[in-house]
Amino acid sequence: AVPRTGHNTPVELPSWLQGILLRNGPGMHTVGETQYNHWFDGLALMHSFTFKNGEVYYRSKYLRSDTYNCNIEANRIVVSEFGTMAYPDPCKNLFAKAFCYLSHTIPEFTDNCLINIMKTGEDYYATSETNFIRKINPHTLETLEKVKPSMTHSSPK
Repeated sequence: AVPRTGHNTPVELPSWLQGILLRNGPGMHTVGETQYNHWFDGLALMHSFTFKNGEVYYRSKYLRSDTYNCNIEANRIVVSEFGTMAYPDPCKNLFAKAFCYLSHTIPEFTDNCLINIMKTGEDYYATSETNFIRKINPHTLETLEKVKPSMTHSSPK
């Protein structure tokens, strides 16, 4: 199959073009009846373009972060993001409300890694400006473990 442009003009891919191009960005901006207030807040959607033998194959998948899972389970936005403040479930008891509020409003708790994909050694990670990265499978886009990178500082000698 020869890829086509928007004008139905065939485009030939060079035979040397082999491999996977991974991209990441905001993909879901509404959860249930709630909507994110800022474009940067959407739940992460990963894309892969696999180039092989002059053909390209496309796949996309939402990053199954804790943030994604909590929001989908609640059918509303319950984890705060860059421009969207979320509120805890009003049906929970006072202790649960306080814990939920604190755990979902402090930026450290979001793992919605929607900015970039990085490769470290043989591993691939979805990243953003938060304190977590998410390991992913570059072939299936399956979400793997959550990682909190440790930053070590050494003083000059």
